Amino acid sequence: MLFKNKYLIILIMLILTLSQLEAKGHKHKKGYRSYSIAYTAKTKLGKRYKWGGNGPYKYDCSGFTKEVFRKNGINIPRNSWKQAKVGMKVSRRNLRKGDLVFFNSRHHKGVNHVGIYLGKGKFIHASRFHHRIVISKLREYRKFFKWGCRMV
Repeated sequence: MLFKNKYLIILIMLILTLSQLEAKGHKHKKGYRSYSIAYTAKTKLGKRYKWGGNGPYKYDCSGFTKEVFRKNGINIPRNSWKQAKVGMKVSRRNLRKGDLVFFNSRHHKGVNHVGIYLGKGKFIHASRFHHRIVISKLREYRKFFKWGCRMV
């Protein structure tokens, strides 16, 4: 009987400790998820670009972002122009790691490219020009930058 009581007390203490850790960690969950998104995106570096590609070996820009966010428990639309309509819009100045960044080229009026902001002025994207997933400097795309969106 004494043996069972000790295990019961240990079990209760473990449950209380875990619930306290979860409650404390919940405050920082958004920041953690942003880092997780950036980490997941970096695991795809070098994968080949293919228009309409959804992975796992070839991606286009919106297929790449959709897959990264899906792996982090966030469902977003498949196309870049639809992804640009979800989340909270943020300016270039207020971007945070894990935010989506949207662009348009001279040939299009609306959004036609998307990537994931990594911080320190860099973003990761499936580049048609480079034929793969690469990290680029945001300033090199400043003419084409439209806005960012925060999903977490």
